[in-house]
Amino acid sequence: MSPRLCSGLQVKGPEGKAVTMSMITRYILKEFLQVFFITALALALVAFSVDFIEKIRALYPHDPAWKWVFQYFIFRLLYLFFETLPLTVLLSTLITFGGLSKNNEITAFKSAGIPVYRLVLPLLCFGVLVSVFSYQMSGTLIPTLLKRSDFIRTVEIEKRKPVGRFVENKTWMHLDSRRLLYVQVISPDKTKMEGVHLYVLSDDFTLKEETEAAALIYEAGRWLFMEGTRRVFQKDGAVQFERFEYEEITLHKKPEDFKKVAFELKEMTYSGLESYIAQLLSAGFNPTRYQVDLWGKKALPFVNIIMVFLGVPFALKDRRSSGIAWGIALSLAIALFYWLVFSVTLALGRLEVLPPWLGGWSANILLLMIGLSLFLRVRQ
Repeated sequence: MSPRLCSGLQVKGPEGKAVTMSMITRYILKEFLQVFFITALALALVAFSVDFIEKIRALYPHDPAWKWVFQYFIFRLLYLFFETLPLTVLLSTLITFGGLSKNNEITAFKSAGIPVYRLVLPLLCFGVLVSVFSYQMSGTLIPTLLKRSDFIRTVEIEKRKPVGRFVENKTWMHLDSRRLLYVQVISPDKTKMEGVHLYVLSDDFTLKEETEAAALIYEAGRWLFMEGTRRVFQKDGAVQFERFEYEEITLHKKPEDFKKVAFELKEMTYSGLESYIAQLLSAGFNPTRYQVDLWGKKALPFVNIIMVFLGVPFALKDRRSSGIAWGIALSLAIALFYWLVFSVTLALGRLEVLPPWLGGWSANILLLMIGLSLFLRVRQ
């Protein structure tokens, strides 16, 4: 959908003069875009300032080189811009239509036979474009930039060696010079790992011992292998097998030490997350949590167009309340409501109370229903 598709119609003004709809489309878009770019810049700078103050306190003790600090925050800036886009669209809609209403321009358009929905159409076209663009960036470029910024912070600034890394969605951890740990699934609190393989190397770096376990759990300050099998490779080529129900392993790490091993959802592309879900399914693990997260990640960008439906009715409800302060307060209230519903429905989806797709999309569906209901009540 494009604003060009919204043009070409004609209506008659009160004096019989033809007024092209393309002129109205350009006028509405001009008014909206002026507010949109200023609002986008302002919100992005506010979010960046808060993020900078929060992060620089943790980075400063490491005495980092300024080039790494600059790159770290530049990579995060684009992410913050897309994070604030829905709020930008909502606030811009409120200010634009609030201003048109306050100056009696909405009344003038109605007198010319132009309904409100026709005035909103250019903004809906723009909302669709923003949603599609945000969807593409959120599943491709943004995760890549966030992953790069995290690497800069961990390795270049904090001078820490990564605890582990993903190779084709498989997690490998270097425990020490002779032990490698492979994990398929890590719980959100990092206290349980499933599909575990521990490889122990000899002095000549040949495989000396392999332990395969259903899970590795952290309990009462110690790590325990659950339902495992150990294979010890003898020098003569023989293999010694040993099965166990549970067994303690010496691991000088706490769950929080693995916080950088389990991937962050925002650092995963759509294809990467889909591949990881397929891997869990093929290995017999329950991928519900990640399926819900994937649906939610795909649903978030489309809240941009919903914000147009919500903004117009509130902007036209009371011309006396169309100030910027009122618009900011209302935008924050709507954003808070959305995030509350979004968090609750995601949790219900992860608990399998809701299907994965509904857990991810419920907040959008609810907000769209509310927006459409309010919009249909606006006098055309």
